[in-house]
Amino acid sequence: MMKLTLMIVAAVLISGGVHTSAAAATAGEREEVHLVPAVYVFGDSTVDVGNNQYLPGNSPLQLPYGIDFPHSRPTGRFSNGYNVADFIAKLVGFKRSPPAYLSLTPQTSRQLMRGFRGANYASGGSGILDTTGTTVVTLTKQIEYFAATKSKMMANGGGNSSSAIDDLLSKSLFLVSDGGNDLFAFLRQNNRTASQVPSFYADLLSNYTRHVQTLYGLGARRFGIIDVPPIGCVPSVRATTPAGATGCIDGANDLARGFNSALRSMMASLAGSGALPGMRYSVSSSYNVVSYLTANPAAAGLKVVNSACCGSGRLNAQIGCGAPNSTYCGNRNEYLFWDGVHGTQATSRMGAAAIYSAPLQMGFASPINFKQLVSS
Repeated sequence: MMKLTLMIVAAVLISGGVHTSAAAATAGEREEVHLVPAVYVFGDSTVDVGNNQYLPGNSPLQLPYGIDFPHSRPTGRFSNGYNVADFIAKLVGFKRSPPAYLSLTPQTSRQLMRGFRGANYASGGSGILDTTGTTVVTLTKQIEYFAATKSKMMANGGGNSSSAIDDLLSKSLFLVSDGGNDLFAFLRQNNRTASQVPSFYADLLSNYTRHVQTLYGLGARRFGIIDVPPIGCVPSVRATTPAGATGCIDGANDLARGFNSALRSMMASLAGSGALPGMRYSVSSSYNVVSYLTANPAAAGLKVVNSACCGSGRLNAQIGCGAPNSTYCGNRNEYLFWDGVHGTQATSRMGAAAIYSAPLQMGFASPINFKQLVSS
């Protein structure tokens, strides 16, 4: 049975989630058939496609970030190429993630104003808590930007009525990937104790609940939630202890696993309360995806799961990617991690495929997968 399970998961991961005929593009991706009118993206660096590039005081990411993106250019993605938001957008029929909100101009936001394609509000370094991160767009601010977007859509809908905009929003995918930076910040606190974990979770969940409720009030009905990966497996955490070269750090993973369990319960409670009629959701498990890839690298065509492709120092994670004396690998598709924290483009592709269409018994999404969410 275990062998069969591995074969099924490997097939899903390696296939990259073969597009349905509705989502497939013609040569050069000249034609698109979308399963949803738009995708709206919120969260942290796992899904940021360039908003931080436009923040005062932030230094734009430089090559080798973006080395495998079309035309080998840095885009503000914390990746060697595309990230999870891009691949999920591809799976529902778009060429890539909608553009970074802060990059938009009146000319480039025409589709957005009509309720189509969407926008990406995510900001690397941000968290569920507004106190997490510096020089970031907080999650509260990201949602405020969406509220401003909707107001403009209502006023300048290109012929679409307010009810039509609401209808389009109700059919759109609202993708949220956040929480990792909050957990990293908690782990960095010198005076933290195990007794503080329950109140920390409670703070995160009350804020997360508020964010979901606010988005619902603005018209969101389909929520694609991505949980926190096993942060004890990322190279920057592994590098802090000699044992990290051969294994993940259990304490950090326990913190992530506990939060993810509470997150699933929170979303189930919100959906089942009756207070948010019409709400549908899927909580995808980046935790289970990364854990699977770490434990079964060969099944997904990976060879290196403990060290970063780009960086320097122990496990290539003590000096940041792009810093002086840093290096990057040539066989990037064989690495789980691009830098000390973020997955490679290959990892993002496989992860998106798993959470989008893998059978539920694989444990990559619940209570439905993303394909079922956008098909409902």
